[in-house]
Formats: sequence, structure tokens, C-alpha cells
Amino acid sequence: MNAGSRDPRAGGRHQYTPAERAEAVRIVRSSKGRTILEIAAELGINDKTLNQWVVQARNADIDPEGSMSDAAKRRIRALEDQVAQLEKDLEFEKKARAFTQAISLRRRSSK
Repeated sequence: MNAGSRDPRAGGRHQYTPAERAEAVRIVRSSKGRTILEIAAELGINDKTLNQWVVQARNADIDPEGSMSDAAKRRIRALEDQVAQLEKDLEFEKKARAFTQAISLRRRSSK
């Protein structure tokens, strides 16, 4: 998985070890603000392949034994996405509140 070591579209199939897959997933998970497309290009992996690994890892995190229905897994993923969005919204609200309080304090002190 060396960046630039091979073109993922050049033909031929490279077999990645479980350790290489796990490392690529770890990089995606720890790379906030970067897309799978960008990371895949850096690692020399097809972006669809990397996305598939990330989805598989996420499913394994949700249901390690594989006993849940696909509908239940989808519901959990949707709820996780909703929680993540709510956390972002809450963080934005906190920042907005601090900003408006700072403006209010400046107005009071300038009078």
C-alpha cells in the first residue's frame, strides 16, 4: 500500500492482507475532513475497494457475530449518522452562543 506504487486502474488484481486492509480503514477513520477518494489515491487503492472495506469494518463493529438482520444494521447506521449530525449541530450551537455572548458583552462595555 505504498502511495504511487501502482495504479489501481492499471489492471491486474492485488491481494491485500487483512493487516493492510485494517490499516487502510484505520487511516480513513482517523482522517477527519478527507474523502475516501483522496485517501485511496494516496494509498494506491481503488476508491471503491477502500469504501467497501470501510463499510465492512463498520458492519463488523455493529454486529461482530453477524446475527443481526440487514434492516437492523441499516437502522443502527442511520441512528449513528443522526447522532453524529446532532453532535455537529450542538457544537455549532455552542460556538454561536459564545459568539453572540461576546458581541453582547462588547456592546455593554462600549456604552
